Amino acid sequence: MDRVQDQAPPLTREEQDWIAKNAAAQRKRQAAIVSKMDALAPQREVWIDGFFERIQTRGFNHNGDALTKIDKDELPKKPDRPFKVVF
Repeated sequence: MDRVQDQAPPLTREEQDWIAKNAAAQRKRQAAIVSKMDALAPQREVWIDGFFERIQTRGFNHNGDALTKIDKDELPKKPDRPFKVVF
């Protein structure tokens, strides 16, 4: 049985050029985003450390205004790899 997704019509040269041009533009935009995210790495470490400090001292809201403090041993361990930003 043939499936619809297996029966795509062949792309014209104009369509292939359009896809290639747009894919190149997307790669360029993505490279710019990745470089900006990498440049923020030192600041991101400060933000994460500040967040961990706040949830240990002040706590976080788990129900309305009820705060729960997180013990240091409950914090996640820092991985050995670079921080990966998903966007």
